[in-house]
Amino acid sequence: MDSQDLKDKVEKHKQIMLQRRENKLKDMDEEAEALFKASNEKKNKDQYKVSKMKEDLDSLKIMEESVEKNCSQDKKRDNSDFQDNERHNKKSKSSHSKHAEMDEKYDYRNSQEQSKEPSSIKTFQSCKSTREKAIKMMKKHGYETLSSLVEPGNFAMKYACSAPYHIFFSTVNRSKETYDQPFSITLPEILDISLGEIVNSLHINFMVDIGWLHVQYMLAEQNTNMSILLGERVDTGPVGSNVTTFYVDMPTKFGCHHTKIMILKYKDDGIRVVVSTANLYMDDWENRTQGVWISPHLPPLSESANSSEGESPTGFKKDLERYLNRYRQPGITEWTCAVRRADFSSVNVFFLASVPGRHTDMEYDSWGHRKLGSILSKHAKLPPDAPQWTLVAQSSSIGSLGPNYESWLQKEITSSMSKENPVGLKSHPNFHFIYPSLNNYKRSFDCRVGSCCLPYSLQTHSKQKWIESYMYQWKAKQTGRDKAMPHIKTYTRISPDLKRIPWFVLTSANLSKAAWGTVGKNSHYIMNYEGGVVFIPSFITGSSTFPIKEEEPGVPVFPIPYDLPLTRYEKNDSPFVMEFFSTE
Repeated sequence: MDSQDLKDKVEKHKQIMLQRRENKLKDMDEEAEALFKASNEKKNKDQYKVSKMKEDLDSLKIMEESVEKNCSQDKKRDNSDFQDNERHNKKSKSSHSKHAEMDEKYDYRNSQEQSKEPSSIKTFQSCKSTREKAIKMMKKHGYETLSSLVEPGNFAMKYACSAPYHIFFSTVNRSKETYDQPFSITLPEILDISLGEIVNSLHINFMVDIGWLHVQYMLAEQNTNMSILLGERVDTGPVGSNVTTFYVDMPTKFGCHHTKIMILKYKDDGIRVVVSTANLYMDDWENRTQGVWISPHLPPLSESANSSEGESPTGFKKDLERYLNRYRQPGITEWTCAVRRADFSSVNVFFLASVPGRHTDMEYDSWGHRKLGSILSKHAKLPPDAPQWTLVAQSSSIGSLGPNYESWLQKEITSSMSKENPVGLKSHPNFHFIYPSLNNYKRSFDCRVGSCCLPYSLQTHSKQKWIESYMYQWKAKQTGRDKAMPHIKTYTRISPDLKRIPWFVLTSANLSKAAWGTVGKNSHYIMNYEGGVVFIPSFITGSSTFPIKEEEPGVPVFPIPYDLPLTRYEKNDSPFVMEFFSTE
């Protein structure tokens, strides 16, 4: 699809989502106003922040002051007191602001008695009250089921149990079987206090709802100071003084700032890197399939250490620092320095990114599919029957791929993704591509609410119908995500017996030239920013492959997001295209 079509569809989706959001906020505003009036009648002497109750719904300042001041001071939480185990998904920064003020008003009458209690107890009670009342308000106003919302303070154990891969899939609101899976995750869990007290965050993303993002921090009882490097903002209204935004200027109108990365800074000056496939707005975290990789805690190097120390065996630190530098954005210099000063020696995956530009010389193999090919040619180990290990790509959109399979997919993508060590002259593997069919979408949770994350156009597909002979349905019954449309993007090779893989890529990059790049004469041209990670067995388990069916001695099963064997499209089915909405 061309750039204008994509922008039109993004804008249309933004407007639909904004309208849904505004309708919810209107109802919540009326409820908050009613509660205010009732409270005022009963406690007419209490003028504590009453005037704030009538402010615009976009105000977040009071919430930040009341919650951050208290909750960030006492990171030791007594989680046994938390009884509300419901999952929060749809919330706005403005409504949270109003509810926080309302909570403070209700609690004010007991302020004299509370002042005699230890500050840590008051902090706990304040955070608990804010969180519980916010959840109840969300539930009352018809948001998605909140029953999967986990208690703060427990994620560290789940994270430890995810070793050595530390890969997760987003919890699906409407699929209860995903709630307790060891590899399911919510955004508040990523921010969980058990991993450390967050003092600042950097979010690098495409589409961001800043109000919704704030609420995720509130539910995790964490500090909301943050910098956001983004392509599009999907909410409106003023941004709090604790939030700094930087819009990324793309060098061409056809490029997209598509990366999804977080860097979380903790009170001990350590950091944590999170690479995901999800935008930062509620639809992407509710009923879709997303992928998330979370790094270990990366402590600061000693002051006497030089910048070359603390590198990962995979070169992750150097590659991430190079990526951040390519923005040429002074506003994130402190984050580049934080990466440079951190000890990445515990990181066991490769960082794989794309940045816009025509890359030559030393940069030729540094980005996109050329970077992946370079990694695989050095570290991927396959048996003699390697050509029988099918290359499986899976994404949520498809670019213009050319007149046939050979023109780009085989020539560049399959070529790079079939590299191995030692380098040989083996034939290319078969190529299979997982993308939701029209029937997959019709049965999905997204279809029920008129939402979509599959921006593939009929105009583009009409020029490359040859791709249908390589396409397979989205099937994920084994993980409870069959109806959760995949916004995740993955690439791997699978053994003929469907039991092993030699490597795995989790990335923001769809199957497109803009994301992965095209090779010209002595150059590699890329249009998008993308971010991902590469899992190589020798760096993680010491073996040559990952098991994907049954655990092997000392090697746990690597989680795959889709069902195997793959399922072909049904006879009268076809790939989902955005024009579905205009024909229904």
